[in-house]
Amino acid sequence: MHVFMKSNYEIYLKSDLSKYIGKWVAISDNGVVAFGDNAKVVYLEAQARYPGKKIMLVKVPEKEAMIF
Repeated sequence: MHVFMKSNYEIYLKSDLSKYIGKWVAISDNGVVAFGDNAKVVYLEAQARYPGKKIMLVKVPEKEAMIF
């Protein structure tokens, strides 16, 4: 796993994303850097705000997910 992905993934796991339920969120070293309903728009906004940073894009599930 790349260092940036581990860092962004750890931020994702530790963040309270409850206010973003059903939304796309962009996560970088600074935490959630953009959010919205359109994945492409959210990603482009995050890239514009933090050029050169690696961005992790995820959709916050509306219900709890169980992973097998």
